Amino acid sequence: MRPDPAIVLGAIAGAVAQQVPEAPTPFGQQTLGIAAGLSMMLAQDIDRAPARLVDEYRATAAILRDAAPVIGDAALSARIDDALSRDILADLHVSALQAADDAIRALLVEVHARIEATPGNTAADINERIWHELQESTRRRHLVTGI
Repeated sequence: MRPDPAIVLGAIAGAVAQQVPEAPTPFGQQTLGIAAGLSMMLAQDIDRAPARLVDEYRATAAILRDAAPVIGDAALSARIDDALSRDILADLHVSALQAADDAIRALLVEVHARIEATPGNTAADINERIWHELQESTRRRHLVTGI
């Protein structure tokens, strides 16, 4: 048997949620409810997290590639080139993918500040792309509540 983490966590969440009314105190009920909710969140995210992180990295990388020549900062452009030269698929552990995504998102924040202060249609288009990606990033993290 190969336990599927999403199924196991979902089952744990369901079992814990069933015990909420049986807890002897309101604090116990609250604690069980939180544990059930967190387990369900993990069950939903465990399978999709690597794909989400790679998708976000790629979307952010595309924006940064296009923004680098527009921002007019050679040092920041060099940091972008350095970050984008790394092979994020070399280590598929969620922690490694998250670290790569965090690093490129930090660059995006810097670039976004520069782009917002840069005149012109190209900068405005990149600004729109950044906001769209941030919105999509939020959508990718959407969880279905069922507890």
